[in-house]
Amino acid sequence: MKEAVGAAAPAGRPGRGRRPGARESILDAIRASEPLSRVELARMTGLTEAAVSMTVRRLLEEGLVVETGRTPTGGKPRTLLRLDPAARLSVGVHLDEDTTTYVLTGQTGGVISRLARPAPSESDQASVLRDLVADVDTLLAGSGVDPARCLGVGIVWPGPHSDTPRRLNGWRGDDLAARLTETTGWPVLVENDATAAAVGEYWVARVGPDRAFAALYMSGGLGAGIVVEGRAMRGGHASAGEFGHLCLQVDGPECWCGSHGCLEALAGPRTVVTAARASTTATAEAGLDPAQPLRSVAAEFAAVARAARAGAPACRALLEDSARYVAAAAESVVNLLDIDLVVLTGPGFAAASAIYGPAIMRRIAAADARTWHRDVTVTVSTAAAAASATGAAALVLQSHLRA
Repeated sequence: MKEAVGAAAPAGRPGRGRRPGARESILDAIRASEPLSRVELARMTGLTEAAVSMTVRRLLEEGLVVETGRTPTGGKPRTLLRLDPAARLSVGVHLDEDTTTYVLTGQTGGVISRLARPAPSESDQASVLRDLVADVDTLLAGSGVDPARCLGVGIVWPGPHSDTPRRLNGWRGDDLAARLTETTGWPVLVENDATAAAVGEYWVARVGPDRAFAALYMSGGLGAGIVVEGRAMRGGHASAGEFGHLCLQVDGPECWCGSHGCLEALAGPRTVVTAARASTTATAEAGLDPAQPLRSVAAEFAAVARAARAGAPACRALLEDSARYVAAAAESVVNLLDIDLVVLTGPGFAAASAIYGPAIMRRIAAADARTWHRDVTVTVSTAAAAASATGAAALVLQSHLRA
C-alpha cells in the first residue's frame, strides 16, 4: 500500500470532541447543503466574511473544495462552492460475524467501491491480518482511484452488545489497529458498530451539524449511536448508546450484562431467534433447523424477518412483540435527549424495518401530539446494511478534515 496523504489520528479510538473551528464549520456546512456561496457560509456558520474567505482560500488550495459556477443575485453574482468527492478518500471495514464488508468512500459520503467477503469459520491472527491487508489492496486497485489520496482505514469493532466473531477471539480492537498500521503504514481508527453507523448516517444522509439524532442499530444485538452538533457521543468508556440495556421490566429476565429486564433480554435479536427455534411453526416458516447449531444471531433473525415479510404469521407475531419493547425504549431515548430524528440502521432493521418503524412511530406520536408538541421523524437508513463500514471510513475523514 502507498503511504496515506497527510496526517490522521494514530491507531486506536477517535479522540473526544472540542469546539469546532472555522475549517471544520465550513466543511460541515458545505457537506450538508452544497453548493454554497461564501456569503451563505458566513450566515450559516456565524463566522465573519473575512474568516470565511481566508479559510475557503486555504481549502481551495488543498483541493478539498472546488468552485462550481455562480448564482445570480440582485447584485454581484456569487461563486458557489462544493466538496470534491475524490479529493480525500478512506476505507471502512466491518468485521461482522458472517461477512467482512469493505467500503471506499470520499468526503461527501458516497460509496465509491465496495467489497464483501464471507467470514472464515476459523482463522488465526496472522490470517486475519493478511486477509485485511490483501482485501484493502483489492478494494483500492479495483476502484480506479489514486491510492495516494487515501487517508487511512477505519475498523468497526463489535460493541459489548454484539457477539464477537470467532475469528476475532484473542484480539483487542486497539491491538488489531496497531498491527494493521505497523504492517501497512496506514493510520487506523477503531469504533464500535452502532457509533460508526451513526457517523455513517451523518455523512451519507448529509444531516446538518445543528441537528441531533439517534441511530438505533440492530445486528446480532441492539445499540445506538448518538450524534450531537456533528459529533458522536462516546462517554467515558466509549460505551455511550447502550440502547439494548435500557431497563423495561424491573423484575424481568436476567440479561447477559448482569442486570435484569433489559431490552436486549426481553426483545433483542437473540431472544427473537431463540423463540423462533423453540416454535415448530416459526421454525418451519423461517426455514430454521433447531437440530443444527445456530448459524449466527444476525443470519437467523434475517430468516425470521424474511418469513414475516412474506406473510408468515408466527414469525410476524414474534417480531411484532419485539417491536413493542423496542418502541418503548426508543420513546425513552427521544424523551431523554429531546431529539426529533430517529434513524433505524444495521442489518437487523434493514430486514425488519417494516415492522419496527411503524411500531416506534405509533408509540412516539401520541405523547408528541398531546404533551411535547414536537414532530419526530423515524426513518430507515438508505445504507443500513453497510452503514457501519461507511461510518468507519467517515471517521477517518472526519479526523483528518478536523485537524
